[in-house]
Amino acid sequence: MGATETLARWIAGTKYDELPAKAIEQAKKSILDYIGTATYGTATPLGKIILEFTREQGGNPQARVIATDIRTSSTAAAFANGTAGHAEDFDDLGGVGGHPATVLTPTVLALADELHLSGRDVLTAWVVGYEVGTRLSSNIHTDRDWHPTAIYGTMAAAAAAGKLLKLDAQKMRMALGIAGSEAGGLRRNFGTMTKPFHPGQVARNGVIAAKLAAKGFTADPDIIEGRQGYADNFGGAKCNIPAITKFLGKVYYLEEEGTRIKPWPCCGGNHQTLTGLLALCKEHKFKPDEIESIEHIGPNIPCTGALLRSTVTQGLEGKFTLAYNISAAIIDGKVDYETFTDQRAAKGDLQTFMKRVKISRNDDVVLRRAHIADGNPEARLVIRMRDGRVHDVVLGTAYHLTGDEVLDKFRLNAEATLGRERVALTIDLVKRLEQLKDVAELMDAVTTGTQTGASRKAA
Repeated sequence: MGATETLARWIAGTKYDELPAKAIEQAKKSILDYIGTATYGTATPLGKIILEFTREQGGNPQARVIATDIRTSSTAAAFANGTAGHAEDFDDLGGVGGHPATVLTPTVLALADELHLSGRDVLTAWVVGYEVGTRLSSNIHTDRDWHPTAIYGTMAAAAAAGKLLKLDAQKMRMALGIAGSEAGGLRRNFGTMTKPFHPGQVARNGVIAAKLAAKGFTADPDIIEGRQGYADNFGGAKCNIPAITKFLGKVYYLEEEGTRIKPWPCCGGNHQTLTGLLALCKEHKFKPDEIESIEHIGPNIPCTGALLRSTVTQGLEGKFTLAYNISAAIIDGKVDYETFTDQRAAKGDLQTFMKRVKISRNDDVVLRRAHIADGNPEARLVIRMRDGRVHDVVLGTAYHLTGDEVLDKFRLNAEATLGRERVALTIDLVKRLEQLKDVAELMDAVTTGTQTGASRKAA
């Protein structure tokens, strides 16, 4: 069997009871974090545009949009929820090319809301989708500037949606084949509203691929490995097709590597630097005028990959500009939502300080991790003070939220819209998600309209 058929058979045959407990817990952690970022995202300028667009389009009222009273088609709900979840680039990090929760969760919640599926169904589909997307992203190794979440997430979303629709192996191959032609997303759009558009498009396309396949729509059955297919077009020189299915069902990426919850609302490529620099600022209480220059020395060519921006004219661009994040840490002593507003960017002091920041490549470190993770061990900062002192600091491991910190972040993002009672209820429902007979109960908690999901069914 080729990679596509092997994956399709595994997706169709995998059962909830076969999944590692740690993988289930990782999924629930990311689902909760995503609901928070999506809730916050609906109130952003991007979110308001997406909600206005969604209302204008209407649609068969199959599923709901988080933090609103909108009921629309499951494809439209997946799109709106996926885009809102990534509005501030504050959603989780992990497999599936970078941002698993904001492609998988909108997909599975839209279909589960429409079809009144259980929490076990949702978790099974989420874990399966994560595994498919991560196995692809870990072994395709694209060497062009595609947005990895958009490329690999499309296949992950199709796998998750196909699992919820109970596609057999052959129809699952069709869903993956359709998704292969849907995949796309350009890094050039990082720092604009179109970057968050990518996960929304991924979630919508995953639902479309699975629903079409369920009706008998056809695609090439060997889309991943076939000539002129997915791997041929997206794969780089290190593409390893046999490795995609190695130890499939025995080793779970979600169990072994897990997902990581962001502490700062910006590209994860900044997080190793922010971890080390903010700690250093707290220790030494730097004043901007005392600093002559800062040099960041890392493994990547400056202004490539996700951190592609070198200038900042609007807040969103700052999320993908390492020098801007360094400047904010020095001047403000913090990095938060306010850092990346147009108003903060317009003050100009961060851009002025950016002229003292140099981003350099360590030519002795040329290998790059497949994903932005905890940072390269060779990365360091050299801070030269006007009085002659020099701080040469190895940055170490990036900091991510764990335990109660994840809950605190969720409350920060969701309470203003959902209120304390709904936030507490949502935390409880996600903690025991595998016990829910109908995920519409969760959707009732995270939407603001009349409860029409599980409560309606019970009535």
